[in-house]
Parts: sequence; structure tokens; C-alpha cells
Amino acid sequence: MSHLEELAARLDRALAGADAALAASYPGDRGVRQPVHTVYVPGDRYDEKTVSEWSAESGRVLAEHAGSAAEVADSFELEPGLAEEIYDRVTAKLAAEPIEDLRIDFEDGYGARPDEDEDAAVVAAARALAATVRDGSATPFHGIRIKSFEAPTRHRGLRTLDLFLGELVREGGLGDGFVITLPKVTSVEQVTAMVTALSALEAAHGIEAGSLRFEIQVETPQAILGSDGTALIARMIAAGAGRVTGLHYGTYDYSASLGVAAAFQSMEHPVADHAKDVMQVAAAGTGVFVSDGSTNVLPVGDPEAVRAAWRL
Repeated sequence: MSHLEELAARLDRALAGADAALAASYPGDRGVRQPVHTVYVPGDRYDEKTVSEWSAESGRVLAEHAGSAAEVADSFELEPGLAEEIYDRVTAKLAAEPIEDLRIDFEDGYGARPDEDEDAAVVAAARALAATVRDGSATPFHGIRIKSFEAPTRHRGLRTLDLFLGELVREGGLGDGFVITLPKVTSVEQVTAMVTALSALEAAHGIEAGSLRFEIQVETPQAILGSDGTALIARMIAAGAGRVTGLHYGTYDYSASLGVAAAFQSMEHPVADHAKDVMQVAAAGTGVFVSDGSTNVLPVGDPEAVRAAWRL
């Protein structure tokens, strides 16, 4: 063996641990598509017809405010050929897949209600989702947002997740597209607790170990910058033990936490740019998706409001 080969072998041995850690922490793209959007529907307002109703309503709005490729070209100042291609693709998408990722919401979109009311809504929603999974009408990606693991809501969030999973399994509705959203995460320990909870619930409901996945909703400044000055979101991804699929920026709660007035809270505010830059760097190479942020602006109302929402 030459001196160079001997040196290379020494370096391989010395760096074996670092090589393995790099491959484990940064496996690269997961090879699956990222949904273009996630739609949140309050838990008590979701049923088996929700997706088909969104399809019909979106088609109606399109027909009313841009009923042809020519109208699209005029509204958005597009070349006729491009407008025609866009129009055809949009109409086909709204008919076949109006929602790519659906989140049945038992957090802010649902609110705090008596336990018996939330229990009933959880069971009904799980049964409805299972029915759509069985008949093939479910959105490609779908799941539930529970209440946060902050002390005041932790027990309710865990109870909702347990009830939902139990009913979904019993009804034969748990598939590959299922994901859970953990909101308002303020510590690495909450992510570790979520991993512990999912492991326990898999065992309790006969779910394949390690198969449940979740996304972290970045809605608090603590997720971006810890009290020790470190970017906690990077540590949160690692604490997820391979179960974290995405980071969702929470536009309104995050902005409010930093004192941004409601009129200026948007995905384009500088505080949003900073948070999403940190999230993007933390997630790079990990296979974890990053979401641009949330908006409550929908294409409803008069023609001007509808077109403004479409542009957004």
C-alpha cells in the first residue's frame, strides 16, 4: 500500500462517524411530491362531501369570474396561448383534485369546546375521512391538526389524536397520505413528546411502528431562536426521529408574537422572510418540506376581490 492509500484509509476510519451522521441527518429529497397547498377545515364542518363541494364551488367561481381562456388573458394580462393552457389545466385540476392536502382542524379553526362535543366531532370526522379513503375520493394528502402540547391544551390534544386514530383504524381509513399537524411548538421537548406519543398510540391501535408522521407548525419565536441563541427548529427536526415531514410557517400567530399589527401581518413581511429563511436552512437536505405560510384570503366576494385573491 502506498503512503497515499494508507493516508486515505486512515482518513476514512477517522471520518466514518461523521460520514454516517451526515447520511442519517441529511438523507436528501424523499422522492414524493409536496402538496401545493394545505386546506384547513374546522373539525365539525368536515364530512364526506367536503371535497366535492369545494370542487363544485371553485368551478362555479371560476365560471362566474373567468369563464373562458379569453377572460383569464384579460384579467391577468397574459398571452392568449398561455392563458388557454392555464385555463385548461385549472379547470381539470378543480374537477379532479380541488384540494391536494386537507387538514381536519381541531385547533384554532375549531376552538375550545366541551370535551363531549369535541369527542363527538372527532369520531364523526374520522368516520367521514375513512369513508372517502375507502371509496377513493380522499385528497392525496390528508390528516388532522390537534391542539398544541402546551400545558393548557396538551391533554385535549392527545385525547383528540387518540380518538381520531382509533376510529380511523377501525374504519379502515389509515393510509400513506395521512399526516398530523402539531401547532405552536415552543420547545424541542415538545417534539420529543410527540414522538413518544405516536409510538405509544401505534402500539395501542395496532399501527405499524414508526409509520405515523407529523409536521411542525412554526408559529412562535421560540421555534426560530431559543433563549440560548440557537436555532431550535434545526434541533426539532432531529428530535423528530425521522417522523417530521414538514415545517409550516404560521403567518398570523408568529407575526403577532413579534408585535406586528394585524394590518401588516402577511407572508411578505420581513419577519416572515427571516423565519422562513431559518426554516429553509434548517430543513435543507433533510427531506423535510417547508411551507411558505398561511393566508385567510379566499377568492370570494365581488369580482375585484376574487381577482385580487387569485393574484395572491
